[in-house]
Amino acid sequence: MLEASWELAVGVALVAALAVTSAVKRYLSAAGVAAAVVVGIGILLAGGLGWLIVLVSFTVMGSLLTRVGADLKGLAPELEADRGIKNVLANGLPPLLFAIANSALAGQPWSAAFTAAVAAAASDTISTEVGMLSRSRPRRLTRPWEEVAPGTSGGITALGTIAGLLGAAAISLIAAASGILAGPAEIWMAAIMGFAGNLMDSLLGDLAEVKYRCADGSLAEDPSRCGSAAERVGHPLVNNHTVNAISISIAGLIALAIARALPPRGAPRACARAPPRRPSPAPRCPCA
Repeated sequence: MLEASWELAVGVALVAALAVTSAVKRYLSAAGVAAAVVVGIGILLAGGLGWLIVLVSFTVMGSLLTRVGADLKGLAPELEADRGIKNVLANGLPPLLFAIANSALAGQPWSAAFTAAVAAAASDTISTEVGMLSRSRPRRLTRPWEEVAPGTSGGITALGTIAGLLGAAAISLIAAASGILAGPAEIWMAAIMGFAGNLMDSLLGDLAEVKYRCADGSLAEDPSRCGSAAERVGHPLVNNHTVNAISISIAGLIALAIARALPPRGAPRACARAPPRRPSPAPRCPCA
């Protein structure tokens, strides 16, 4: 929660600067910018400035990596189409709900859930963008011996996986520096759950997300890339945005459950009990 008017002013300035930059640099579509402003202001009001800083850190890292990767591969048109309102809500709505829960239901470690959710979103985004730069082709998470085209949901690379792990750790450390995580246990847990959310995203993307199997056996997310009749695999209602929202939410909820099992914040450590002292034997009387 906001504790001073200056936090509100700084937070609004951050959201405004991010919105203008995203619009000018075309990191987001117009609808995506509007959705990002709503999510950012909501997190600022419900959580506070520290919570917003965590979200902004993810947004800046993701936008820069996405733009750099797209420019290197000449994918700017696809980038503009992908970074719209659906993408913003898939990655930003679960953290926003955790922030609102923190405001409405105090006494629970919602900040740990929020951090893990943002870390999962950052880990997935960074893995995808850095993995696209890998010289080795991605392999399916459930079938490591099977290669897939770069950018295919469920495909992972060693480079992208390592980058995703570092991204989740970075978000967790930023959350700790912003004052919304307490103690090494929460920091480690949020980072681990953020990376686990990334792996969960790849797993759901491989098993449930709708894709198309071309005549040569390869998988494609767009049937037009097959050039001929393609067989649909996965659920038709499960797309990349659905998978993102589900994996981010699950990472946050599991982090919440783990954080509740941790010792309360600020609780003193229990001191070890000293062993009971044996009574001293009674002194013997001298013989008469």
